[in-house]
Amino acid sequence: MYEQKIYRTEVLNKMDHVFERYRYLIRSKSFKKEQIETIDYHLTEIMKVLNDC
Repeated sequence: MYEQKIYRTEVLNKMDHVFERYRYLIRSKSFKKEQIETIDYHLTEIMKVLNDC
């Protein structure tokens, strides 16, 4: 149980880091359409996994 809790915390920290990084980059530069599509694809895949739980 303890290890699972640590793993969950690591996942949440990574998600938070991704969100903060994305917010920073959106303010400082523009993304190409392909980059946005790639980000969207991966986020969609993450949401599918989360919705299956």
